[in-house]
Amino acid sequence: MTVLSTLPTFASLFADAPAPAPTPAGSGPFAVVMMTFVMLIVMWLLIVLPKKSQDKKAQALIDSIKINDKVMTTAGIIGTVSSIDRDGGEIVLRVDDATGAKIRFALGAVCFVFNKEAAKEAKEAAKDKQAKKK
Repeated sequence: MTVLSTLPTFASLFADAPAPAPTPAGSGPFAVVMMTFVMLIVMWLLIVLPKKSQDKKAQALIDSIKINDKVMTTAGIIGTVSSIDRDGGEIVLRVDDATGAKIRFALGAVCFVFNKEAAKEAKEAAKDKQAKKK
């Protein structure tokens, strides 16, 4: 008995194979293109739109900065605005009133503006809330 006689023939390998299942409707190239298009729209909604909104808020914050405002930078440095160069995109902060130390930053480095009016309103709201609880 030879080794070749024990091996199944090529035709017998495929003789018992089941017939391929019919392809479901809509699984052609149009479906692939449509799915890609839908994925691009979802990515745009999840990534691009929130970024645009965040950029608008940051620009509004930068536009609202005035001299003598107390601000915080992205590095966590808190100082008072002593000058603003909007054309050059720079801001100079006075970080120590005793020595008059000043540091120059890019306008985009400002991440928070301490607003005295908003702080007063928040304190008043907290007092009102406490008064309502009593």
